[in-house]
Amino acid sequence: MIRMNRTIKTGFLLFACTGIIWGCRKDKQQFEDPYGGGKPPLGIQLSTDLPSPATGGIGTMVTFRATGLSHYKDSLHFYLNGETADVMQVDSGSIKVKVPETASTGVGYITVGDQIFFGPIFRVQGKLAVDNSFKAKVGANNSINDVLPLPDGRLVLVGSFSDFEHKGAVKPLNRIVMTSRDGEVDRSLRSGDAADGYLNSIATLTNRKMVIAGAFASFDSHRGEIHNITLLNSNGSLDTTVVRTPLSRDTVPLFNGGTDGTIQKIFVRNNMITAIGNFNYYLQFVYNKANYQGTRDSLVTDSISVRNLVRFFPDGALDSSFNYDFQRQRGKQGPNGPITDGFMQSDGKLIIVGRFTKYNGENANNIARLNEDGSLDRTFKVGTGTDDVIATIKYNPSTARFILAGGFEHFNGVPSSGLVMLHKDGTMDPTFKPAKKGNSDIYVSAQQLSNGYSIISGFFKKYDGIHRGNLMVLDSKGQLAKGYNTTGDFQGVVNYMLETRNSSGEIQVLIAGGFYKFDEQEMGNIMRLVFKE
Repeated sequence: MIRMNRTIKTGFLLFACTGIIWGCRKDKQQFEDPYGGGKPPLGIQLSTDLPSPATGGIGTMVTFRATGLSHYKDSLHFYLNGETADVMQVDSGSIKVKVPETASTGVGYITVGDQIFFGPIFRVQGKLAVDNSFKAKVGANNSINDVLPLPDGRLVLVGSFSDFEHKGAVKPLNRIVMTSRDGEVDRSLRSGDAADGYLNSIATLTNRKMVIAGAFASFDSHRGEIHNITLLNSNGSLDTTVVRTPLSRDTVPLFNGGTDGTIQKIFVRNNMITAIGNFNYYLQFVYNKANYQGTRDSLVTDSISVRNLVRFFPDGALDSSFNYDFQRQRGKQGPNGPITDGFMQSDGKLIIVGRFTKYNGENANNIARLNEDGSLDRTFKVGTGTDDVIATIKYNPSTARFILAGGFEHFNGVPSSGLVMLHKDGTMDPTFKPAKKGNSDIYVSAQQLSNGYSIISGFFKKYDGIHRGNLMVLDSKGQLAKGYNTTGDFQGVVNYMLETRNSSGEIQVLIAGGFYKFDEQEMGNIMRLVFKE
């Protein structure tokens, strides 16, 4: 602030000196008023005091305190979070409006011509609300990328954070934390200094050990010994083993394998680990070699070309039965671009989505299903795929449907506008017809719930002409679900959603990601929503 003040003062002095010099040289010169030509004041004041009532449902009559409106009562317009509200009455001290059917929580404001007068927030009541019984109120200080629900209801969160609920102020909670079902920190996780980079994905093996993956090289005291993926014991400590080296014995991570680039997501089936993301090589340390002088142990790294997907054995060894070219001793071509998301079917087939146009040299526009050996499954009826990136794919076992979200405009040649619902065989569900999105809109994530409704997040301000700020609930037909879109704007992105039910049988959805505001409330990258019947 001192520096800024000095800069302002210096600028002001220079301006003043310049004025003095010009005044001495041309003391009779006249200048235009730099503030001339502005809009005349209208004399309107819209109070920021809470309206009466301060909250209400669709159709509620709400009175806002205001003065100076009587003269403009036939030309003014009133809005609630961007949606037009009918003006019912204007007098010398207030304006009464009716909450429109399309309203959502947000600021009320008046426009007269091109002038805007902002007032207070009005909270619109609806069937979707933040679940106040969720006890994580501060949340994480950075993005939460994935959540592992444990059999006993506890949750393990991973991401790029170093603090959660202010519990990491003294000793950071680096990228991993365990909580109760309701978001209270559980200190039983023993991860030490944990990861030195961000974690994108977490899964479990049959022996309850956890697999974590992302973009990191160290975990706890093991510095530079990891290539973006490793194993943890059930208590969160690094799973290690002792190896014999030319000069000594050393304790190293048990999982000896990894990639040269970011792993976006991992899947575990039959205790085998499949990783997808944006990388070009499988990497493995060789511990039985010394440096060229023979004076100390040296971490030699072997590499094998793989592209954006790889399968590991539980100890990190490369599974060469998966999309591997034995003649060339390298992985097959795989996708020619990054994979953003995927889904592992119960039969071992893997669906991948992202930004690619080919798989092993065959046409595959941003979506493909792979057989267990990594070959392309041509029975998946996605046709020509999409014309732009697919960000996420999620499956709903209750409806047996996939929902895809991204920046595309068409799926298999049919207009889809960033959202599409698929049957299990890859064909489109024609009953799901989303509205056309704006040119700059992009959907980042979508997940259909057991009630047939879908939560969509991304970067958009309107849906079908109605204001929705980056998060919305659609019905099974792709229309805004009535009563479930009254919440205020969302600021950020969603990375993970988990559906559960509370003791009353209502649907709860845990939402984690990189976000800081929702429904005019501060958020710390995690919240839980409740769907009221």
